[in-house]
Amino acid sequence: MVKAAEILNYINEIAPFDTAMGFDNVGLLIGNAQQTSETVLLALDVTSEVTEEAVSAGAKIIISHHPIIFTPLKSIETNSIPYLSVKNDITVISAHTNLDIADGGVNDTLAESVGVLSDSKTDSECLLIGELENELRSEEFAMKIKGALSSRGLRYTDRIGKIKKVGISCGAGGGNIFQAASEGVDAFVTGEIKHHEILFASERNIAVFDIGHFRSEDIIIPKLAFILGKKFPHTLFKQAESDKDKIMYI
Repeated sequence: MVKAAEILNYINEIAPFDTAMGFDNVGLLIGNAQQTSETVLLALDVTSEVTEEAVSAGAKIIISHHPIIFTPLKSIETNSIPYLSVKNDITVISAHTNLDIADGGVNDTLAESVGVLSDSKTDSECLLIGELENELRSEEFAMKIKGALSSRGLRYTDRIGKIKKVGISCGAGGGNIFQAASEGVDAFVTGEIKHHEILFASERNIAVFDIGHFRSEDIIIPKLAFILGKKFPHTLFKQAESDKDKIMYI
């Protein structure tokens, strides 16, 4: 059994909450730091399905990547996600951009998964710069990413020449293409990117790989569950089975 305060303190050691970006909302967002649980559920998002799964599993603590409360609430409707968490006495801890940029965090894990090697740390813009061990054509890199992430599909653009230097920005990181371009990347991998940002990259011969927000970040969940399980061996840290990508591919 573990106490929420113990989890908070440990996450603060490996991904300090004060490193989160200014717009973010992280830490203990619902519940009580004194809450204890023998089972802790981890998910990218707290959804109604994840909440139901927590209740069924007897998990009184949920750890999410995306904040359960992101913008100030002006009302709480019956059956809204925050309402359901409070109703079922579930404590929710969220680790978002602080986990994105942490050593071994989301960006590092994404880079490692797709074969981008880097000794550099992520910066305040949630951008990591690294290199592929072997140069690849755009299509080859797209297939490598798809296989590594068990993805059902992704969007990508081509470039003239092969890819060596790569920018990584998980989640809605498309806006970091401008900084990535200034770093001289050949390719940019992110979870979401806008049309004008793709055009910007194309004009500079930068291949873009839009792998989907969920797929770019859910890779951290089993890793975090494993790390927490080693730290607190008498507690079951479990990835929520109901936490799934809502995007369909044909």
